[in-house]
Amino acid sequence: MKKFTLAMMLAAMMLFAASSLFAEGMMFGVKGGLNIANLTGDDVEDASSKTAVVAGVFFSYDITEIFAVQPELLFSMKGTTMDAEEGEENWKTTYLELPLLLKVNLPTEGKIKPMLYAGPAFGLLMSAKVEDEDIKDQLKTMDIGIVAGAGVGYQLEKGLIFAEARYEIGLTGLTDFSDAELDAIGMTEQPDAKNSTISIMVGYGFPF
Repeated sequence: MKKFTLAMMLAAMMLFAASSLFAEGMMFGVKGGLNIANLTGDDVEDASSKTAVVAGVFFSYDITEIFAVQPELLFSMKGTTMDAEEGEENWKTTYLELPLLLKVNLPTEGKIKPMLYAGPAFGLLMSAKVEDEDIKDQLKTMDIGIVAGAGVGYQLEKGLIFAEARYEIGLTGLTDFSDAELDAIGMTEQPDAKNSTISIMVGYGFPF
């Protein structure tokens, strides 16, 4: 059911893009950079951030001169580094992520284009490991978060080059432990642990 819901969201995004290809104010682009990822929550202890990769594509459609909608499709690597009795444990998760953003293009004169944006992000878990151990079955397939960020672009003759920084905080817990696994760690309910990610990216947009 979760995979079906995500598939429907992806299909809606593609239909939206296709219907807007011939409209003014349409932009397609690519972006990529680094995630500074960690976990947050009442049950997260001795966790420190780790650096990973994020990259993907986006569509932007101007509703007005100031407001735009911007769906994205990103390959996003997250995780954390935790202290354990045997030493550090590296948690590595990979998501196919769909942020659906409202973008505010701050009005300025000249070629410098500042922007703000915010919105929900839906992630489909592709892989999850602690060191070399596969833990995908112990985590939820879907992750939902809220994104907020800012960026600045430079208008070129045939496009926009930009840099941006964003923060995404998870709204849903990550784990999906069985009753036996919860008993083994001495808990009666799923631990409070959520993704927390700072992303720094650069990109280029091609206007239609």
